[in-house]
Amino acid sequence: MNILFFTKGDRTVGSSRQRVWLLAEKLKEQYGFDYRVIHSVAHSPFSLRPSHFKFLFNLCFKFQVSSFKVLFVHKSIFPWDVVFLILLSRFLLRKRLIYDLDDAEWEHSFLKTWLFTKMAHAVICGSHPIFEWVKQRTPRGIYVPTAVDADLYKMYSVEHKERAVFTIGWVGVGRGHFLDGHFAMIKPALDELVKKGYQFRFVIIGAQKYQPLKDYFHGSSFETVFVDDLDWSRPESVPEAIHKYQFDIGIMPTSDTSFNRAKCAFKAIEYMACGVPPVASPVGEATYLIEDGISGFLAGDTNEWVFALERLLQDVALRHSIGMEAQRTVKIGYSYDYTIPLVYGILQGTHATLKP
Repeated sequence: MNILFFTKGDRTVGSSRQRVWLLAEKLKEQYGFDYRVIHSVAHSPFSLRPSHFKFLFNLCFKFQVSSFKVLFVHKSIFPWDVVFLILLSRFLLRKRLIYDLDDAEWEHSFLKTWLFTKMAHAVICGSHPIFEWVKQRTPRGIYVPTAVDADLYKMYSVEHKERAVFTIGWVGVGRGHFLDGHFAMIKPALDELVKKGYQFRFVIIGAQKYQPLKDYFHGSSFETVFVDDLDWSRPESVPEAIHKYQFDIGIMPTSDTSFNRAKCAFKAIEYMACGVPPVASPVGEATYLIEDGISGFLAGDTNEWVFALERLLQDVALRHSIGMEAQRTVKIGYSYDYTIPLVYGILQGTHATLKP
């Protein structure tokens, strides 16, 4: 059986990489599925350019190929002509339609999200809040979290020990998170740690050469290290970087908005898979992923951030034990070992309704 995947980005885009590209490779490796990925489709449905018509012709040809039994649509960010052809193929050509939702797509593309949710044979929900939204509209929602290759990440486990200078780390898309105010949430806590006498550096992986972000931390009383670029397409790039910079703590400050509540806590999952204790805002999937004080800490305001960071900086044994529990949490519930068999059952139509 062949699968035709649709996703917004190439392998450098985190959600597309984890939920489509690497997923497809695992399905082929373990079950022999072949696949094609259609991505980064951004044309206007009213375009008269020859390339537009060529794309649609090729897409129609793929739909008619009988071996493509399953259409796997990740996100709803596609032009309306593509959406129409996908739904047409689902009904006229009897394709099995799987809709994969890992963001609050309904906030900026409600009609497309609603249509895919209602018309899909199964809706894969990347977080508990997404599952709650989906189950109000269809009984075909299935919770399957964003996952990592736990064995790969474990190869880059951080060794926790006493240090003269600690490392507090962050991984992500620097520009977007700066504009969303997430760095402003954490800086007062970092300043307070300096006042308390802690020696640490703040490592930002994914700064993207974004000057306003760098200017924001310029002149801080703690050292800030900016890693502008990684080869995001490589599955090992992030764990390599976490290990290289020896994160003692990984942070995930997140503003409490309706969009962010649907997010899948992927940053924290990556930290935890490397044995790094996470400290995260109590927003969305983080509240399900992290058992406060056991596999990480949840921090809602500056005082809570200072409390959590200080506890971890003071106690190497605590960092080690939380790091070990964090890795166990990822292995049993947020790894491909757990999710690939679930997705296989969904593709085959043999799964039971899976609730979180």
